[in-house]
Amino acid sequence: VSTQIVGDIEAEPFFHGLWGGYRQDWDGEFGFRFLADATFLITSLGRYVTFENGLQEETVVTLWEADSQTKLASVVVGPDSSLLDGYAYTEVFPRVVARLGQEYRLTQTCYRGMKDPWPDGHYGAEDLHSQMQGFARYLGGAYDCHGGFLSFCDAEVGRRAGMLNFKAIRGIATVPIHPQMTMYELKQQLELATGVPPIQQELSCKLKPLSDNSSTISGEGIANGELLILAVRAGSLVATASRDGTARLWSVESGECLRILSGHADAVVDVDFAPSGSTVLTASKDRTARLWTVETGDCAAKLEGHTAPVVRAAFAPSGAQVVTASQDHTARVWMIDGTCTQVLDKHLGAVVNACFSPDGSRIITASTDCSTRIWDPTFGDCLLTLKGPGGGIVVAKISPDSSQILSAAIGTQGVVVHDAATGAVLQKLAEGQPVHDAAFSPDGCYIMAACCDWKVRIWSTATFKCLQELPHEGQVLSSTFSADGSFAVTVCADLTALVWRVATGELVHSFVGHSGPVTTASFSPDSTRLVTGSEDCCGRVWDVVSGKCAVMLLGHEARLE
Repeated sequence: VSTQIVGDIEAEPFFHGLWGGYRQDWDGEFGFRFLADATFLITSLGRYVTFENGLQEETVVTLWEADSQTKLASVVVGPDSSLLDGYAYTEVFPRVVARLGQEYRLTQTCYRGMKDPWPDGHYGAEDLHSQMQGFARYLGGAYDCHGGFLSFCDAEVGRRAGMLNFKAIRGIATVPIHPQMTMYELKQQLELATGVPPIQQELSCKLKPLSDNSSTISGEGIANGELLILAVRAGSLVATASRDGTARLWSVESGECLRILSGHADAVVDVDFAPSGSTVLTASKDRTARLWTVETGDCAAKLEGHTAPVVRAAFAPSGAQVVTASQDHTARVWMIDGTCTQVLDKHLGAVVNACFSPDGSRIITASTDCSTRIWDPTFGDCLLTLKGPGGGIVVAKISPDSSQILSAAIGTQGVVVHDAATGAVLQKLAEGQPVHDAAFSPDGCYIMAACCDWKVRIWSTATFKCLQELPHEGQVLSSTFSADGSFAVTVCADLTALVWRVATGELVHSFVGHSGPVTTASFSPDSTRLVTGSEDCCGRVWDVVSGKCAVMLLGHEARLE
């Protein structure tokens, strides 16, 4: 279906409601950033109307794709634009497909003294949530006083929300095809349009399954305008990393090994799924990281440049960038084609942890040089350095709202909570205790730490009061929240993993079955299953409700990481 014929009348605005904080005293491009939480079609771009009788003059509104800094659409919005619920809109042709997991920027050309002031207020998370549609997520303000792409991000929470708007239709996307396109190439296009990984796609045409990935559009007799049915295969995948030099992809339901990701020359120590689920990232002691295609198991890119083992690798929330941490004292930022865009090289010791902030605008690193650093991933600048009192930092995390930073060390500092903007110490938790692991809950309401006195402690981030102490019968090696924040899993040196109810501190189940120490544990996205890995070379998938082992993941020849 041509996007030209999709009507604007069915579209719904991203923002609604009233906005304030008007100003008209800057020159340049001003606007905001947003992340597509679904695939949708943008039909119009709009400006907030500050006067009852409409806009007083015209100006240009532009939509940008953030990763490539590409201009996707640009329209003039002014007195003749159509009005709807406090905004003036101009339609965009052709329509623009916003794709799941991609970041975009919406800007307006501004100048000092312009007749129509623009909203430039600050809004809290609760206000923003109530005034946005769920198909996209507001990330924050952005600007560039020199015009063009908005290179700079505002630090203030909720800055410039509601200044601009767009109208969108959910669930509609177009797929370009040609007669010699293979079914797998078609599935790749469908992934871009729908966010469904090829491995979970089941295509059919006129009730005929299209299961041969190598067959072509013409070979299957598919004509232009033909209706294809896309069914999403139920089920989930789990990825494991092992010291045997491979990573593996498994069916959670059956325990079948679907892909062996082989190519590393040494132990694979970390693994991460892209937000779309179509790509897997691995880190290895062979000094490289690799990107793999889930559907085929092929290596899509090799990230080379580190001069010592790579110990961590993680995707940006958008899935378009990767950060790696290495014992060579650096972290590196990469594009998913394998291009290294920044080397973060201010640490004086091994970098043991690196991750993006929830909005993707910052990177946080932890190092054995007793410091935590905050970086700008675009320019590679070190924005903040937090020094610990002693002992190498083992973990550093940013809270979901990006307002707090926690760090924990193998020395005696416990957990230190900092203000993310200034670096000021807000609170010290578990003072005098070496800590193996620490994390914020997904909603940011709690901090959890695995302490060396065989206890896991949970604190409130509002009051820093200790709410729960979870006793163990051995050293606690790690602790992780479930995606909904209701459960926590702890890994103990006594060969067990334990699941706890966060609100009450109740022990839900002790998962016993591995013949060696448990090395890793994580929840499924729906919090109903738990995956554990062990030095016994085996992975296990457990039912959280019953506590029973559902399947075993057998095939690795060394411990799982």
